Amino acid sequence: MEGCSMAGRWGRGPFLSCALATVAVGAGWTFDERTAAEVAEPGAVTGRIVVAGGQVRFAGDPPAGAEIDMSADAYCRDQHDETLMDRPVRVDPDGGLADVLVRIVNAPAAGTAPDAEALLDQEGCLYTPRAVAVRVGQPLVIRNSDATLHNVRVVPASNPGFNLGQPLRGIQSTRSFETPEVGIQVRCDIHGWMTASIHVLEHEFFDITGEDGTFTLPTLPPGDYDVEAWHPTLGTVSERVSVTAGETPSLTLEFSSG
Repeated sequence: MEGCSMAGRWGRGPFLSCALATVAVGAGWTFDERTAAEVAEPGAVTGRIVVAGGQVRFAGDPPAGAEIDMSADAYCRDQHDETLMDRPVRVDPDGGLADVLVRIVNAPAAGTAPDAEALLDQEGCLYTPRAVAVRVGQPLVIRNSDATLHNVRVVPASNPGFNLGQPLRGIQSTRSFETPEVGIQVRCDIHGWMTASIHVLEHEFFDITGEDGTFTLPTLPPGDYDVEAWHPTLGTVSERVSVTAGETPSLTLEFSSG
């Protein structure tokens, strides 16, 4: 597993980090020796609470993907040296599950939404990343990095939808969402294999799992929290975790494809 790099990319400060697998996640939540001494009684945190290490296991085979037929668009076809597979469940060799939204459901009060832009790109006739999460009101840049026509159809349930035509490489549009919503569908009507998800959250206590299934959450004060994991194919699972100064809680999340 790569370390919990998402926090670094987003410029966050203190963080919690875990690992997620398609069927099971086991992680030992511990306090860094240097920071445990800095944690006051429950209710006050002056240092960092860190999940140290963890174990990722995957049982069984992920659902088989379908071959992507790019023959109708020569540009798309020429961007790839081999045939691509459309895999709704993306699992790395060690069992890490990608594209999962992990969030705290009963999170502390939200701070100010960041001005920093999130990015949903179209590159090689694929959405990159496959899942993106933003705060309410945070700008989301939607870019076409391909020299072919794409359209971006965004189909929310609680926010206004839109359909962007992006015919040129480098063209981009910026949008934002004003209502929290998980699992907003994104698709390209021209290239039917292109799909993605957008998630809109009220707070900063969330992340999207990377290629290796890892995720990073900001520091939480001591308390009981509901951790939810959402995947567009496998559904949703949740577990309650207690964050207590000096304790070592553990967390297991299980997905079932049946």
